[in-house]
Amino acid sequence: MKLLDEVKNYLDITWETTETEDAKLESMIERAKDALTKRIGECDFDEETQEKTLLLNHVMYERDKALPDFWRNYSGDVISLRIRKKVQSYETRQ
Repeated sequence: MKLLDEVKNYLDITWETTETEDAKLESMIERAKDALTKRIGECDFDEETQEKTLLLNHVMYERDKALPDFWRNYSGDVISLRIRKKVQSYETRQ
């Protein structure tokens, strides 16, 4: 399933969307990917990962015009994921 379709499903968008609506959601997806990758490091948004869950929630909050609340509510998840990835990176170099 394409990420756009997964986002629509997560947001309970059950109607046929227009190209404009799809473009808006795709822009939100790209902004979420960029924001999360900058804070976490390399992310996997294709598989069922914590990064993908954060992306879905980021898009939901942005769509509801509540992005500052996303960072407030999920900062602990972002930080713990960043630390876990740093530890994994360190362990693979040893």
